[in-house]
Amino acid sequence: MVRIQDHIAKISWTAADKGLYLVYGFVNIMQNNALPPQELGLYTLCNALQTFIFAVSDGFVLQSIIIFGTDKELHGSINRFAITWHVIITLGVSALVFLLQLPFAWLLGEPRLSAVAAYLPIFCLLGIPRTLCLKYLTRDVQARAIFIVNVVWISTMCSLTAWMLATKRLVSFESMFLIAAVGMAASSLTALWITRKQLSFKGTKNMTQRDFFRAGAYQGTAGMLGNTVRQLDVTVVQFFFGTATVGVYQSAKTLFRFFDEGFGAITSLVYPATVRLVYEERQAELVAMLSKMISFSLVATLVVVLLAELNVAEYVISHLLSPKYAAAIGYFRLLSFAAPAMSFVALLPVMLAFGEMRRLLVFVIMSVIVGLAILIGVGYLQLPAFAPLGFVFYTLTLGVLVFSFVRSRLHFPLRLLWRAVPDTLDFFGFIKSK
Repeated sequence: MVRIQDHIAKISWTAADKGLYLVYGFVNIMQNNALPPQELGLYTLCNALQTFIFAVSDGFVLQSIIIFGTDKELHGSINRFAITWHVIITLGVSALVFLLQLPFAWLLGEPRLSAVAAYLPIFCLLGIPRTLCLKYLTRDVQARAIFIVNVVWISTMCSLTAWMLATKRLVSFESMFLIAAVGMAASSLTALWITRKQLSFKGTKNMTQRDFFRAGAYQGTAGMLGNTVRQLDVTVVQFFFGTATVGVYQSAKTLFRFFDEGFGAITSLVYPATVRLVYEERQAELVAMLSKMISFSLVATLVVVLLAELNVAEYVISHLLSPKYAAAIGYFRLLSFAAPAMSFVALLPVMLAFGEMRRLLVFVIMSVIVGLAILIGVGYLQLPAFAPLGFVFYTLTLGVLVFSFVRSRLHFPLRLLWRAVPDTLDFFGFIKSK
């Protein structure tokens, strides 16, 4: 029987970790308010490219650290491949963007994108250790260590932001890049120190490079395609509507990031546990765990959507954002419709644990086609207010497809979607009984 109270320590550290992102979310809003929309748009494009590159490497390379995490004798072999190819992919792709900076800037109609391309390899280099080491910590479910790494990262960026705001230096893309780069460097050094023993290349078993890439081929391709909508949608917005619109759209995505971080926390807990429960054929416990995850997150997101439609979100956002980002309110209201579907998208680890990589890839391709078609249609019709619809329909489509598979495979009863209410009552009863 899976009970929340049995895992309260790990959940508490994970909640504290995501609390850091909540804090930095408000700092991020202050950064956005200080920047002109054009400068925020440039930084958004740089950050989106870096995130996309690392997401591709994560899917093709780093996920193998978790996929084969149950076999400790393979860790040395996995480490060799993971480190080598993570460096090759991230630096190789960023270097290619740098070399193609002029056609890149011309295609998107923004001359200063050549500067973005020049900074991108530095950004990627600084992020390599952090992303690699966090994967080890996720595999071993070391929530406290993850929290420490992120404390260093976020506190460094908060400190630099406070100094730049006080000295009125936070006025350009370059200043935002400096904040991000220094934070990334500090976090990477911390992560390397914490995981120094996990970086061992020793192991009695060896894996071939072919098997290593076969494990991540479908998932890597799915991740790459999915992130064309999740991250590179800003490049489509840039192409059709310009850098200033990207900046305003990003201010709404900054607010929506609270959902992303919340579901990121859920996935970091669910993925390793799902792999273990599937491996041990403990299906009843798996259904119990997943039903709790879906139910609690679904109820919470539906409340947020209701508040957004009742204009409560509009009132709050109008007091958070500078008037120059007023259009972000409409963007956020549209984005909020994707939040409930993210409860079902968070079931992706189940498909991975069951080895349904090919089916997952098909689901992602279908969702990407829907999302990109709508986003491009919005662009051609010159309807910038509806730019979030590409992401919204991508998420809705993927959520429906993934949940349909999980429900069929695990015989998941629909009534469990609302178990959050009785479980909450039971939980507080447990606390009182102590």
